[in-house]
This record gives sequence, structure tokens and C-alpha cells, in this order.
Amino acid sequence: MTTIKTIFDLHEGIKFESSARSRFGSLWKPEDGIILYPPNGNARDYITLLKITVPDIPLILCDDARSPMETVSGLRAHTVSEAASILPHALFVLCATGDKASELFAHVAPQLSATQINNMITFRQIGEFLPVGDRKTRAFDVYRKTFLAASSRNRKKVEAAFNLFEDPLSQAVFCAILKRYLLCSDTLMPVSVSREYFEDVYTLLPDEVFVDCGAYSGDTLRDFLEVGGRLKEYHAFEPDPGNFSQLSAYAEALPTDFRGKIHLHQNAVGHERATIFFDAAGTMGSMVNPDGTTSVESVTLDEALCGVKPTLMKFDIEGYEAFALQGGRQIIQNARPVLALCVYHHPFDLWELPLMVKSMVGDYRFFLRAYQEQFSYTCYCVPVERLNQKHV
Repeated sequence: MTTIKTIFDLHEGIKFESSARSRFGSLWKPEDGIILYPPNGNARDYITLLKITVPDIPLILCDDARSPMETVSGLRAHTVSEAASILPHALFVLCATGDKASELFAHVAPQLSATQINNMITFRQIGEFLPVGDRKTRAFDVYRKTFLAASSRNRKKVEAAFNLFEDPLSQAVFCAILKRYLLCSDTLMPVSVSREYFEDVYTLLPDEVFVDCGAYSGDTLRDFLEVGGRLKEYHAFEPDPGNFSQLSAYAEALPTDFRGKIHLHQNAVGHERATIFFDAAGTMGSMVNPDGTTSVESVTLDEALCGVKPTLMKFDIEGYEAFALQGGRQIIQNARPVLALCVYHHPFDLWELPLMVKSMVGDYRFFLRAYQEQFSYTCYCVPVERLNQKHV
């Protein structure tokens, strides 16, 4: 707990520096726009998020090459000089961190004006410039310095959640995430080399009943099979029509003896049966959004899996995890599956989701692992009877 207290004390000392202007020295306004460089995977993810959350902000992608111009998420890449002339007062966002960001900064700075150099940030800092608490910008909360964890209402919850994680690696990951949230720190993150969702904190059964919430294109099922997992049943929930089509194609291509074990559900999972709106981007970033243009049917796991006894459940549903847990409370309590929960879509997921599971099944053990430095943090909630022997 001393480490957690130290982080909170450090945050207390800087909490009054609350505006991006005071921290970054920038006079940027949303109408000045955003330039992202270069067109890599981080740029792709952020273009998707920006189009969803702040669609009115001018947005340009840029690259060094003149021809052919790359297109990422429907956005054509301009040269750096073209982008700088089109949006002369934009935030210039380097889609990298650490040494790579410094290398990119040195490379691109000679092509920019003094204003654009002054407005240069890394992609993790975009959220600092967006309105705090704005419903539409909640997707960026995970990347901005947030006061949620240090509020008097939440600090006790943060400490209680930290105490659920008993092994040193989980505690180190928890502290690193908390530093990123509270201190805007690029502290070293201990990243796991295992396959996400299949960490060795639990043992795989020879006849898993695997429930995959946020099945995307079948990538998690593919990983499960590659790590030697064996199925009795597989239930996949994927509401995005494009993703579901890819998932169906992957399932159809599996050996014949798998066919009867695979059950695909083109639904979102939540706390009630309802029609909800969704951003169907055909990507990993597809998410529930009240302003989305696609309507999908949401179901509860308790209802959709009536008669099924899951042994392993994965949740990666872009911030809707708490709702899905609420709608699966009964089946979790009765079947006692291993849970693999993404806890990075909202900053409060780090503490709220483990505490929620603890309230359902009090004798579970909890582990936290990181799979990327900036995000992909997974909480494993493991019944004692499924623990890997080294954690017993």
C-alpha cells in the first residue's frame, strides 16, 4: 500500500495544474484541427476514435512519401508539408511514444512551423486537450490525466482493488497503470509475452466451454486453438455485421469436427435485452454508441446462455464490460468460470470491474497483466480450483 500512497501523494502535489495549456504551453483550439503522423496502427486506431467521438474536428493524416499516398481508415495521407499548410495551427500528433517519438520529432521538426512544433504531442496526450467529462470523448479518458482515481469517493475503491492482486507482477502492472492515469507518466510497463486471455495463472481444461464476448473476426478463438485449447463448446458474441461476417467465414473454414461445437451470436451483451445503437466500423474499435447509425440487439448472458455452463469467459467489448457482467451475474455465480476482463476502456474499470467480480464470487483470485504499454490490460479472475499450481 505504500506504493499506492506514494502515487496519490505525487498526484496531490500537481493536481492544480489541470489545463492542457498550463502543462503543454499550447494555445490550440478544436477548430485548429489535428494532424497525425505517421500512418501506423496507432494512427488507424485514433482516426477511428476521433471520427466517432469528435467528428467536427478537422483531421489530417500525413506521411513522408509523396506517392503512392496511403489511405488509413478512409483518410488519405498528405505529405508533411501539405498537412502543415492545410492546418497551420493544428495539434501535431506523433503516433508513437518514448525513444521512437523522439526520433520522429527530430525527423519531422524541420518541415514544421514554430507553432506546430509547440503544438507537438504524442498520441497518448490527445485526451488532455478534449473536454473533460464530455460523454462523446469518454473513449479518450484512458489516455488523459484523470482525477477519478484520486477522488475521495474512489480512492478507497482503488486501494481495495489493489489489495485483490496478491502477486508482485500484478501489483507492478497496477501501479504502472495508475501512474499513467494520475501522473501522465510513461513509466516502464511490465508487458507479458503470453497470449492475451490465456495467461498461465489458470489451467486450461480438456473440454472448455468458452464464451467469447467481443469475438471480432475469430482472432481469440484462433489464439485459443494455437495455445492448445480444446473445446466442448464455443459461444461467440459479435454485433458488428462486418466483423460477424469474418467470424462466420473463419468458423466455416474450421475442421468439420468443430462445426457442432461452434455457436455464433450476432448480438451485443449487456444488462438487459434491448435494441441499442452501435458504431459498426468493421474494426476492433466497434462499440456501443448512443449516436451510432447501426442498431443491434443486446442480450444478457444469463438469458442467452440458459442451460450452458461456461468454464472460460472473455470480455473485450469496448467499455461495455460492466453491463455484460451485470447481465451474466447468475451464470458466473453458478458456473464459476475463469474470467478474462479487459480493464482499460475506461479508467475506472481498473478498480470497478475487479471489485464487481469480487462481490459476485468472493473466493476468486485476481491477476493483472499488460499486453501493450499504452493499453490492453487484462484482469484474470480465477476460481481457486482452476489456479495454476505455482499460484496456489
